Amino acid sequence: MTGEVFANDPLLLSEVLRCYQPHCRYLRELTVEARGERATATGTFEIAESCYIDATGHLNSVEVNICYNQMLYQTIAVLVRHRVGPLFGGWTMDDYWRRQLPGILITRLDSEYRRPIDPRRFYGEFVLAGSQERISSTDGAPFTSLDTSFRCWDDAGGRCAGTVRLAIVDVAQPLGAVR
Repeated sequence: MTGEVFANDPLLLSEVLRCYQPHCRYLRELTVEARGERATATGTFEIAESCYIDATGHLNSVEVNICYNQMLYQTIAVLVRHRVGPLFGGWTMDDYWRRQLPGILITRLDSEYRRPIDPRRFYGEFVLAGSQERISSTDGAPFTSLDTSFRCWDDAGGRCAGTVRLAIVDVAQPLGAVR
């Protein structure tokens, strides 16, 4: 089964990354392939200099998290714009902009680093594997749990990977503890 492929959309990417300081807009392009609820996005990154620390000579975990977020946000924006999938196909772009920062939360992030990655140019992959409707054990508020993963690599064999669980909460609800 082949999916729908959405080429890089520079205008949408510019809008999505507007919430970042200009020197922290690391994602240069992203292509998204969607098959039902599953989406895989592949992108290119460039980090001329770290946004918070002197040069270490390698990509570090803080910047990997920023890169993950940028792939996540752009992938969801593409799915919403093209009305793809059971979850994001029902959102409008206004829904997306309202939820982008306050309503999409990382609840668990596990990552491992195998070989140093040159931050000046590297690649990343984001995978949205599935979602579940859940109820918060703290306040009974409904939320959507997303299972995602990522990996990054460079041309010299540098690599890292991880898994991330997300919660999409109704921004009108108190955030509380999400499991």
